[in-house]
Amino acid sequence: MLETALNLARTRLNDAIASLGGDILTDTQPFTGAMVNAAWRNLQAFLCNLGYSRYKKWFTGLAYPVTAANDPAVMNFLSWTQFFDGVGYWAPPNVDVLPFDFIAPLRVLERRNNGAVPYDASVSNLQFTPMKFMPDGIPEGFKRPWNGYFNWVDDKLVFPGSTVPMDLRIEYAAYDFDFVTTNDILGDPSTTPATVPANMPVRIMRSESALANYIAAECSVGREDTDAATFLAAAEKDAKLLMNNSDVKLKQRRPVQRRAYAHARGGQGFYGNINGY
Repeated sequence: MLETALNLARTRLNDAIASLGGDILTDTQPFTGAMVNAAWRNLQAFLCNLGYSRYKKWFTGLAYPVTAANDPAVMNFLSWTQFFDGVGYWAPPNVDVLPFDFIAPLRVLERRNNGAVPYDASVSNLQFTPMKFMPDGIPEGFKRPWNGYFNWVDDKLVFPGSTVPMDLRIEYAAYDFDFVTTNDILGDPSTTPATVPANMPVRIMRSESALANYIAAECSVGREDTDAATFLAAAEKDAKLLMNNSDVKLKQRRPVQRRAYAHARGGQGFYGNINGY
């Protein structure tokens, strides 16, 4: 829970001598919520930069309309709010738009839509084909029954546009929710004051030490303490341990089965080549 990380941060800041709830970094201070979310975002950004799998997600959008512009220079795009077909704009519920937590695409794949939403394998069983990322601009050409290329420009997924409806499957970088740090309802003075809710879960297993150090670093910077750099270094060290204990070992896995024996024709046995060449 978030309060576990906050209590650890107060302890490391020597702010828990009189009470574990702190004297300065308390749950009801107006700056505590801002510091907590800044620390939480810094932890996520550092893990995302390391390639942490939790911040890589998949999104599938179905039946995007055909391009309405035959001009090779006119591109289609998909954003958080709309799809542009080269002439007009489409919005939900008529099309699927990018998820709210979408930061940037990592991989984009496409396939011809089979005419059914959701996808119906009994109509046709088409596989997704990777699209090529073109960071220096998408080459112009005649519109075809596929896109082939994509780019990420101005927070929009840009592609040439297809002459047939297409499905898109996108692997993307994503961040988690911020912590809700107030229960004040639209400034109503009759409601309770802003607090950091102690019962909110931190959605990374065993991350309390890393988050506590990021919170301590934020607090130290505000007080111009010399310990800010020390806390930040400790936070990044803890974050690397999180990555090493989860993703790194999985990515470095090796097969454990025994090496197969050589067969009789052209194989390598214990005494060299069986066929003598």
